[in-house]
Amino acid sequence: MSTLAERGMAAGWNIQLVMVDGVVEAEDFADKLETMKSRPLREDDIFLATYPKSGTHWAWEILNMIVAGKAEYAKHWQNSALLELRTEEELEKLTSPRIFHTHLLPRQMPELLWQLGCKVVYVERNAKDCAVSSFCQVSQQVWEGGSPQQSTFTGSWDDFLSVYQDGCAPFGSIFDHVNEWKNVSDVYDGFEVCSVKYEDMKQDCATEIKRMAEYLDRHLPEEKYQQIAEACSFKNLKHASEKIKDQTFHVAWQEGSSGYFRKGQAGDWKNWFTVAQSEEFDRKYELKCRESAIKDPLC
Repeated sequence: MSTLAERGMAAGWNIQLVMVDGVVEAEDFADKLETMKSRPLREDDIFLATYPKSGTHWAWEILNMIVAGKAEYAKHWQNSALLELRTEEELEKLTSPRIFHTHLLPRQMPELLWQLGCKVVYVERNAKDCAVSSFCQVSQQVWEGGSPQQSTFTGSWDDFLSVYQDGCAPFGSIFDHVNEWKNVSDVYDGFEVCSVKYEDMKQDCATEIKRMAEYLDRHLPEEKYQQIAEACSFKNLKHASEKIKDQTFHVAWQEGSSGYFRKGQAGDWKNWFTVAQSEEFDRKYELKCRESAIKDPLC
């Protein structure tokens, strides 16, 4: 019987996928995951946890501005602080407070996170929108370890969705990811995570920024929240990421690609899913709901 990783590659993933503790991961990350739980941390480290395409760049920039106390963009791309991509030595060079981002599950994180009580912000997005955004990215992005000049995923939308909803993708199942992070306080003795919804950020970003700032114990003047929200609007952040920020940690894209910033919308999944695909996705999601404590509606 094929593993989830093998199913993913057969469907069109153009990178080597492996199973690590029951989760599909890119082989490039496997060696770092072996030592992840013993990684040293600092008490003032801040973590942004997301499933891929849940607003990671957006939220990471916001957190940097909250900590800086002003609406100025961080010099580097967020990939400079991707926990599972960078080496321990690279991350050690970052100045405190370090703002990491990660797509890992709670059980894959450094043990010191729970012992030190570091701050964690978790951003969740509609799972169907994540699926569409993920497909659009990986079908245009060129993975460093993949075949030259080929996109990270070479299959069709139908191919992608069929394996994505079963967790045959890097970082595993989006359903499991949301479930495990939602239940962190039950597993890690009341550990407090600041949970944020992508859709709430779209509706009233300044309010969500204030909520994150209060969680981080970094209260700002009211006008700062609006200034940060404006600086991190889709249009402004896309411009900054392409024209202002240092490109050292940028990744390669196929010519004509929209890059990381495609639409930044909520509800675009309705333009992609057929009725049958939507119903099957809902069925699998609802099954996970019954198996876990997820209480939030999918749509």
